[in-house]
Amino acid sequence: MRRKSPVPLMIGAVGAIILLVALFTFIGKTQEPDTPEEVIKEFYDFEKDGDFGNAWELFHSEMKNKFPKSSYIQTKNHVFMGHMGVDEFDVEIGSIEKVKEFTFNDEGLQFKNVRKAEVNMYFDSQFGELMITQTCYVAIEEDDWRILWNYNF
Repeated sequence: MRRKSPVPLMIGAVGAIILLVALFTFIGKTQEPDTPEEVIKEFYDFEKDGDFGNAWELFHSEMKNKFPKSSYIQTKNHVFMGHMGVDEFDVEIGSIEKVKEFTFNDEGLQFKNVRKAEVNMYFDSQFGELMITQTCYVAIEEDDWRILWNYNF
């Protein structure tokens, strides 16, 4: 009685593994980035929790150039927690709107295909109840939506 060689079976198994790895890689690369809504919500959830470091990570590189991470964390803690006496705040995010073109700063840096939402932050502070409204913009950078604020003034 003759035994069958295990080589064809091994070749088939290796081929199947390579095919699965290629399929998952392809699916991962074609997957849509987080939605603008998800990124804005995640950013302000971090801010609400006082986790300014993780919030900063969601900034577009132009925002990161404007605020070094340690400076952003320190300033946010100082202003909100220190001066305003705020431990927590509520956030209300408005509907997302498409913006064909957004000028980021007074130097004319422009972004295309941007989304924006009005964000209301409600604070119970040492100065009483306060509401700050901020327009939050998001633009795609390296396949991910990233946070921008308007400095075109």
